[in-house]
Amino acid sequence: MALCLDLVPAQTPTWDVDGQNKACRHTKTWVVYEGYFGKHYCTETLEDCKAHCENTAGCKGVEFSAEWSWAGLGTGGRCEVWFVDINVTWPDYTKHQVTCLRYHNNPLQVKKLSFSEGLTGACRGASSTDTSVCYYSVHSTQPWQTAWYSRPKLTLEDCKKRCSSQANCTGIEFEEETGYCEAWKVPITATSDVPGYRCYRVEGTGTEATEPAVVYP
Repeated sequence: MALCLDLVPAQTPTWDVDGQNKACRHTKTWVVYEGYFGKHYCTETLEDCKAHCENTAGCKGVEFSAEWSWAGLGTGGRCEVWFVDINVTWPDYTKHQVTCLRYHNNPLQVKKLSFSEGLTGACRGASSTDTSVCYYSVHSTQPWQTAWYSRPKLTLEDCKKRCSSQANCTGIEFEEETGYCEAWKVPITATSDVPGYRCYRVEGTGTEATEPAVVYP
C-alpha cells in the first residue's frame, strides 16, 4: 500500500513594506506595555533593527526610532523587537522618526539554554566598570504605570526565555523587585556590586525547543 502525504512547504519570512511615521501597538493606540518588546539601543539603521528581529525567535515585528541620542543612551537609534502581534499602529507619529514594520513567518525557535546559579550584582563585560547599553537588550515593565493599567512584572524565568530567544545571548541581568531584565550580547566576565541585581551567565546551548518561542506576562 502506498502512502501519499501532502507536504506543506515552509512559508518564506517577509516584512511589511511601509511603516514610516507609525508607532507599533498591540491592541489600542494608547496602550504601551514594555513587556511586549525588548529594546536594543545603539542601532544605527532600520536594516540593523530588522536584523535584531530576524535573529530573535518569536519576533513579530519592530519599531525603530532613528534619532534617540537625546536620551543619552548610546549613539544611533532605538530598536524595539516585538514579541506579541502588532494589531494596530499609531499613524502620523512623527516624533523620533519612528517606523513600525511587521515580520511574518519567523522560522526561528527558542534554544534551550542552561544558566549559572547566579552571581550577586549587575553583569559587566571585561571588568567591574565595563558596561554599556550597547552590550544588551532591555526587557522590563514600566514602574510608572497606573493602577488601572497594571501588568505583571517579568519573572526570572521570563528573562531567561528572552535570552533563549535572542541569538548568541551570553547571559542575563535581573532585578526581581521591578522585573528589570537585560539579555546580554557580549561575554560577561565580571560583575558590579549593585544591590538587588543578580547576573546569570549562559553555560550551555541545547537543541531547539518545541514550545512557543516567548511567553510574556
